[in-house]
Amino acid sequence: MGYILKNTQGLLSTRLTDTARLKLSQGSFNISYFQVGDSEVSYNTLTGTPYNQSSTKILEPAFNAQNSTGAPESNKQNVKYPYYVDGITGNTYGIPYMASVPQAVYNRAAMRGFFTGDTTATTITWSALTNSQYTINSNYLVDMSTLTGGSVIHLTYSGCNPNFLRLPSIGDFITIYYDGQGKNNCYCEPGPTPTPTATFGPGPTPTATPLPTQTSPICQTPTPTPTASPTCSTTPLPTPTPPNCEMSMSSCYSILTYKIIDICNNYYTLDRPTPDFSNFSSGCFARALVYPPNMTTIYDSITPNSHWNQNVINFESLCSTDESDVKIWNMNIPWSENPAGLYDSFYKGYPYFGSASYIGSKEYFGYMSDSGQTDTSVVYYYNSFDEQVVVQPSEQKAIAIIHYTNQSIDFFYGEKFAFEPYDPNNPTDTTGEARNFRLHLPWLMWHKNPECCKGQTFWVDPPGFDPTTFPQIFKDQYILSTKNPDMNMPGIRYYNLWDTHPNSDGLPNRVGKVFPDSQIIIIDDEEIIAAMSYKSNRNWTLPAPKVGLTTPNTCVIENNQPTVNGILSADTEYMYVTYRFSNTDIFTNSLHCNYYTKIQGPNISCGGLTEQNVSIRFGAEFPCLNQPTLIPTTTTTTTTTTTLCPSCDLITGFYANTFQVICQKVIGTGRPDPDEWKIIDFTPQISATTINGYLTVDSLTGTTFTITEENYAAADDYNLNDFIPLVPNGTTTPSLNFGDEYYFYGSLETDIEATIYEMKYKVNLGQAEFQSTSNPTWTKGTNSYITEIGLYDSDMNLMIVSKLQSPVLRQGIQQFLVKFDF
Repeated sequence: MGYILKNTQGLLSTRLTDTARLKLSQGSFNISYFQVGDSEVSYNTLTGTPYNQSSTKILEPAFNAQNSTGAPESNKQNVKYPYYVDGITGNTYGIPYMASVPQAVYNRAAMRGFFTGDTTATTITWSALTNSQYTINSNYLVDMSTLTGGSVIHLTYSGCNPNFLRLPSIGDFITIYYDGQGKNNCYCEPGPTPTPTATFGPGPTPTATPLPTQTSPICQTPTPTPTASPTCSTTPLPTPTPPNCEMSMSSCYSILTYKIIDICNNYYTLDRPTPDFSNFSSGCFARALVYPPNMTTIYDSITPNSHWNQNVINFESLCSTDESDVKIWNMNIPWSENPAGLYDSFYKGYPYFGSASYIGSKEYFGYMSDSGQTDTSVVYYYNSFDEQVVVQPSEQKAIAIIHYTNQSIDFFYGEKFAFEPYDPNNPTDTTGEARNFRLHLPWLMWHKNPECCKGQTFWVDPPGFDPTTFPQIFKDQYILSTKNPDMNMPGIRYYNLWDTHPNSDGLPNRVGKVFPDSQIIIIDDEEIIAAMSYKSNRNWTLPAPKVGLTTPNTCVIENNQPTVNGILSADTEYMYVTYRFSNTDIFTNSLHCNYYTKIQGPNISCGGLTEQNVSIRFGAEFPCLNQPTLIPTTTTTTTTTTTLCPSCDLITGFYANTFQVICQKVIGTGRPDPDEWKIIDFTPQISATTINGYLTVDSLTGTTFTITEENYAAADDYNLNDFIPLVPNGTTTPSLNFGDEYYFYGSLETDIEATIYEMKYKVNLGQAEFQSTSNPTWTKGTNSYITEIGLYDSDMNLMIVSKLQSPVLRQGIQQFLVKFDF
């Protein structure tokens, strides 16, 4: 403890005493009385000199101004010389007036994630961040002409980032940008000169030397080099700032993430086949970005130990707390049922998916049981005819949980996300407003976005929607427990998450919920979830069809009576419908549409209704569906004929040559069985409207597809493994399954909020009160000067001590405001 520095410290310096902290821990903290004193003033020593009492040095308030732990630690100091309430003897305690108020403070968190761009621009130009803070290695290319639909790729070294961490290893994730521009889309800028800082670690890390090849003898996995155990360095170690490295990118093209499951020299075996681009000429390159297999390789530490000083009292140690900045968000996708066509008797089902341990959060946030909660809003999506389709909690197959879980000891996001309403009268200072919350998916081809190549940003308070016209967009919603009404005052607060593309009713598309107090984002749109899942093998979403009942146009004779046979014959029967696009020769196959549309059969007992078939129609919501239009060149030799596309001007979007409906008839209200789906190929019905055999938007929107009793009975069983390699039961070698994602491959912006609860006590000194002090150096009738204020509990324990920067003349009516923040 020292002295208060005049003119640089506050007029009042306040501290909570040790006894007060003890009382807080026991739940018995209270403030009942105050004293004011002049204990650090000597009145008679400098009498008759020009000395000004305001020059008197005042000690800082002590943490141990009162300690009640017992000898030899106990102590009680201040107030040594209190003022008397009345006269020159008697009571010295007054009654303080509580005036505590909460105060919200706001700030803007840095954008964190894998992508960067000017998010204030109308159209954002995105780049992927590729330095060693984000990637293991960004220096490899894939010659797209060598991809024939197999799972083995050859990586070619193409230096972009000289400071990569290491070579790719088994278990790493690898994201391939199939845009053909890999040779020229990556660059690095030199970083600033590093400033020596205290670092917890074994010492300087040697600079990696770029190696063009991965050399493992006889294709065996190399033995990892042991890493020194971290120790507390006594010398400040330089922490080099990695260069700023970026890769330009566009969502126009396939961007797919795989897991490396084997390595043989520069040949890498992936968890599933790549697209077939063998018809393209050599010279079309895709850049491959290698990411770590877990959070602790780059983004986080195994324990928080490295961020703390071992000797916690030695605040000057070089091993002091650091400012570890975890630059990415986490993401987990728990499933509560198997995707259609996953036979768990052969393949690992949802209990064995990577994010199964997050299934409890799916229940807590209201996405599992129908009876556990009520909700002031509903989960829904729009089909391709702009009709809302409500999804009940028990129908939600999966959710994507985006969270910030790490070992960092810093609260980069405060206490909660700041969601204040937009103020049109103050457009320049928007700090704290919900409109600053933005979730960016730069790689996503979102079927609701007419511009396929721009990625998609999602908002809590999307711009362009008048709150008076659409008050339901930015509105606090609540999940209410049906089991504990005490939680429902008001309940679990959340806001819906939206895009910016209005439907015919004027509303944008809701895709999830943001829980500002938990700092959790949940994507519940199951098509976006599919695109976010690596195993789905696509970065585009598919629209939901409109499903209806239609009377069969044929009948049969049964018992000498004409009978109409439809696929649904009673209102206890339901048909679940989805679909898939497939490719029988080139490109790639992916997960079916993850929206399941349900329709109930007819109530024929009411009369006038017969058995019904199921019709399927599509609106024009395929902005990214395209067809190869390049004119190939053919080269013929004496032995072979080769057909190649002449350039790297790849088509945007995705393409397919097969359209198949996936459906299941269910009796009763239960969920469809993943093993019982049927697949019906409707491609022949639209073959006349394809282009070079590839599906077009017109071929889909101009046709009504009908599920009949006949084609359903003749349909094959749907096996998802026919299109995406699933993980067999008993597999112990490296593999990739649904739910194995751990990082959120996007970027997030938000303002943050913390609430300061100020304990405020007004100490009022009346005109005729506290005029005389017990200081023995003071003479009645002369001026006196206040130097400290003590706040006491009901047992006269000193809880808070406040010291004035300089002695203050006691005169007239005075008020001191003692504040302490929590």
